[in-house]
Amino acid sequence: MKPPFNIHPREQTPGRMIFRTAILMKVGLTRAFQDNGFNVTLEQWGLLTSLRESDGIHQSALAERTGKDRHNVTRILNLMAKAGLVRRELHPEDKRRQRVFLTDKGIAVQAVMLPIVVDFFGKAFEGLSQEDLQELTRILVHITGNLASSRSARTE
Repeated sequence: MKPPFNIHPREQTPGRMIFRTAILMKVGLTRAFQDNGFNVTLEQWGLLTSLRESDGIHQSALAERTGKDRHNVTRILNLMAKAGLVRRELHPEDKRRQRVFLTDKGIAVQAVMLPIVVDFFGKAFEGLSQEDLQELTRILVHITGNLASSRSARTE
């Protein structure tokens, strides 16, 4: 059976192009953070952004929301707490869970970094129309859904 996409040349396969784009985005955004004097990793940025949207979320939900392993989230939050970006409190109804909050410093850092991210992605998506970006998003959501459903089917 012939696949519905090209498998040669390898550099032009959809999977390779998605992978390469993700790597270039990760490296480029990390460099943009460093060039602007921020020693914040992309993983930390993802947690800062998620907390900005849902401050006080418990760690397990934060891990699920960001697609990260709970143990990695704990490790990253430990570093962020040490840097004064987040604080933890025991959940009032379930003492086994910790809720995570941005500190004033975390809010300020996230706010100052946001324009760097917007500028970076503005350059990355330069020349694409709003319709192009909507179609790209639709396609990526579809692919992500396919991968998530095939993963959950295997783990059940």
